[in-house]
Amino acid sequence: MIEQETVVTGSLAFISRLCDADLAALTKQWHERSYRHNELIISHGDTGRDVFFLLEGRARVTLVSPDGREIAYRDVEPGDIFGELGGIDGIARSASVVALEATRAARLSGTAFRDIVMTHPTFAWMLLEHLSAQLRRMTERVFEYSTLVVRKRLIVELLHRAEKAALVDGEVSISPAPTHSELAATMSTHREAVSREMSDLAKRGLIEKRGSRLLLHDVSALRALVDKKE
Repeated sequence: MIEQETVVTGSLAFISRLCDADLAALTKQWHERSYRHNELIISHGDTGRDVFFLLEGRARVTLVSPDGREIAYRDVEPGDIFGELGGIDGIARSASVVALEATRAARLSGTAFRDIVMTHPTFAWMLLEHLSAQLRRMTERVFEYSTLVVRKRLIVELLHRAEKAALVDGEVSISPAPTHSELAATMSTHREAVSREMSDLAKRGLIEKRGSRLLLHDVSALRALVDKKE
């Protein structure tokens, strides 16, 4: 399993955007549970229709190909909703969700989820916005995979992570630094290709691994590399 500071919420976290009435309706009916590092929260192919909300920790939506290669779809952060597709269409789970660290999540039955969607229009609208954002990101990833070489896909992924990262002495600091295996799973490529490109970017002085952080020294130069014609 891929190796992996948790700060609760952030303005875009699903739970943080709910009104008090919607949040009260959820907390009245959900059940909380803790998960260990690497423990499955949802298993690919399960037929359950429960919907989950991450309260603490981090998790990853992932699939493993027949040849054992892991494909990471997205990371789930505190305040996020997941498992919602099964709650909507009732079809078997299309991916697994695994805890990346000690994690606490709330579980809402499929019946309760549908009732809240039907009786709380603001919750339903937030759900639509969430699904739209996920669809847009997936469209971007398909485009990147279809049109960009590994180097550019890697830089795009680092820039995506930079959008949520902190600034330290004027430089972007991604913490914890993603492992090469993690980046490969997110980009649908192999770890060796990521290692090669990361080494090249480091030699150019554009990135630097410092302790548990990955520093991006020159974001503008990284963007220029993405835009550069091969």
